[in-house]
Amino acid sequence: HAQLKPFWAPASRCRRPQGRKSMALGLVHLFEAGLLSFNACAILNDKRFLRKYALDQAVTGDNLGPKNQIATFLHAMRTFMRYPLVAMNLLVILYELILG
Repeated sequence: HAQLKPFWAPASRCRRPQGRKSMALGLVHLFEAGLLSFNACAILNDKRFLRKYALDQAVTGDNLGPKNQIATFLHAMRTFMRYPLVAMNLLVILYELILG
């Protein structure tokens, strides 16, 4: 019967995970984090969310400010990156299914 250690125990007394199951931040995890961020930008709704912050219309031109740059980026994510995002999501799903 193992004795439970308190959550405030110093790190020297705690066991670290060994092998492949450790919580290392690798390139795959960075790619997945970026993909999740792009997915979040792509699914923002014009009428319900973006119109509230005046980000639903992107104006063309030079030096129009950061708000317009964000609006242009969000518009590009919804239009031009739709199919590449689907392909990248499928690749990540297959990777996770095969390699875990």
